[in-house]
Amino acid sequence: MVEATAQRVRPAGDPLRRALELVGDQWTLLILQSLFLRFRRYEELRLRLGISPTALSGRLRDMVDAGMLTRVPYRDARRTRHEYRLTERGLELWPLLISIWAWEREWVEGRREVLPTLIHLDCELATSAPLGCGACGRRVDARDVRASRLDSTGVAAATASKRFRRKDAESLANDPMMFFPDTMELLGDRWSTGLLVSALLGCRHFSEFERELGIGPSVLSARLSKLVEVGVLRTGTAATRTDARDYRMTAKGLAFFPALAFIAEWSRGFEVAGQEPDITLHHVECGNRLRPILLCDHCGRPLTRKSVQFGGVPSPKR
Repeated sequence: MVEATAQRVRPAGDPLRRALELVGDQWTLLILQSLFLRFRRYEELRLRLGISPTALSGRLRDMVDAGMLTRVPYRDARRTRHEYRLTERGLELWPLLISIWAWEREWVEGRREVLPTLIHLDCELATSAPLGCGACGRRVDARDVRASRLDSTGVAAATASKRFRRKDAESLANDPMMFFPDTMELLGDRWSTGLLVSALLGCRHFSEFERELGIGPSVLSARLSKLVEVGVLRTGTAATRTDARDYRMTAKGLAFFPALAFIAEWSRGFEVAGQEPDITLHHVECGNRLRPILLCDHCGRPLTRKSVQFGGVPSPKR
């Protein structure tokens, strides 16, 4: 899947790292999802999420600074306040949220019964929103894509995620549209995300992950074990050494590729003029750079925010 390229000078800034730091934070993902559902005011977000004022203010500030949100004034009975609205840059993350919904519904045990269906309004049928190539319009998955790398400096691991406590997750568990446990194991931890990207790029052995990420052995061992437990990696005996394990992506792990493809595409918005992306994805069949889109698996047309709606959204348990 990976094609190495000649090493070049990396320009200042790291778009992929910045993107992962933003959308790889669990609270930021939950705020983003709430904004798409039109919860725009500070107090609405705080009450819906059960998030502390400090954490909410910090995430909103980061999202405004990244150009994902804009503050819009409104007047209440006493004073002027502000609500938060998604910019075009923020709206570009809609396919990521849909791909997370699709993966959780298909691959996480028990989720199909509680998550709503997605209806394509053009054909009026429920769709699973598979990944497609924007250049040729065909469906693609991880096996249809080749990745070329800018250089050999390794996968850029995001800085440490801000704290998301167990009790925070427990408070969201009664609302199926707010609770994505397996996704949070992958995107909510910087090392887990880096390991998943490394595995998709072809890393198999403990030493390869260690070298790729610059991660300590004890942390690496714990994260690999967790990804095996979640079911996105499986272990086997390395072909070259009988005493060593190798780690390979399961079908569940490979199915998470659309989410990572949309993050990689979105990260290109942080590039400066003349900067090349760390990782470029190519659709092997048509030979073009992969511009990921979502398709309807019935009529084959591209899905847009305005051409779909969720049906049968369950009511949160009380």
